[in-house]
Amino acid sequence: MYRVLKILLEDGSVLAAGSPENLAIHLGDWCVLQQGRVLEYGRVQKLTESESARQPEGVPLVLRRATLQDQTKAHENNLHARMALTACQHKILSHKLPLKILCVRYSFDRSILSITFTSEERVDYREFLKDISGELKAHIEMRQIGVRDASGRVGGMGTCGRRMCCASWLRKFEAVGVKMAKQQRLTLNPATISGMCGRLKCCLRYESEVYRQLSQTMPDDGDEVQIPEGRGYVVDRDIPRQRVKVRLEDNRAFDYPAAEVKVLRARRRPVEKDTDKEETP
Repeated sequence: MYRVLKILLEDGSVLAAGSPENLAIHLGDWCVLQQGRVLEYGRVQKLTESESARQPEGVPLVLRRATLQDQTKAHENNLHARMALTACQHKILSHKLPLKILCVRYSFDRSILSITFTSEERVDYREFLKDISGELKAHIEMRQIGVRDASGRVGGMGTCGRRMCCASWLRKFEAVGVKMAKQQRLTLNPATISGMCGRLKCCLRYESEVYRQLSQTMPDDGDEVQIPEGRGYVVDRDIPRQRVKVRLEDNRAFDYPAAEVKVLRARRRPVEKDTDKEETP
């Protein structure tokens, strides 16, 4: 039997690796693992027991807990990565590439240099690769990530005053659309509904399903309704409180619980096309 470990590398990427059952390793330990012919260095993020008796082929293998010598070498690798970052930034400027480097990381044996970057457009970096690999004498791996992932790497505070979700606990991004903001009666101001990454806030999705369910039990905007004071039309809805604002033909307005309002004729609504969905990268 062997164990399955999730190893968090220093650039934020995660590797699933195996380890022998008799290897003394725990959550939070730094370790050295082998992925193919490359040695990597990371921290144990999760540890589970596998039901399989043997480790599948091709899965990275944890070799040992990091020794003092391993930690010293990892520190040296970080220093070399900082120097490589400076060199990469100079080369990007000279090649006039529209990309932003987020992280530069050497593998533990310093045979591979991983460059994580973000860009709003497709980038041809072949000449840059030839140039920088010749200067640093290492195999270069370019890894492009989306702006949401980039914000999670950088971190920061959201408009709510708390640490951004993507930088603290959110690991899987889901599609967010403008329709969710409309459903929650939010002002469609980009400065209000956009996050630090410039995309729609991930938190728009958190209450979307609740709003959808609650709104199904209420009259919609524009519906012709009957209240004790007479006939009128729904001009506003307070979905969490389940109340509607009704304006009569004489221009008087009343606020009523949705359950006490009788719908006489529903407003004819056009078929909505799902064109405002924003797929997250």
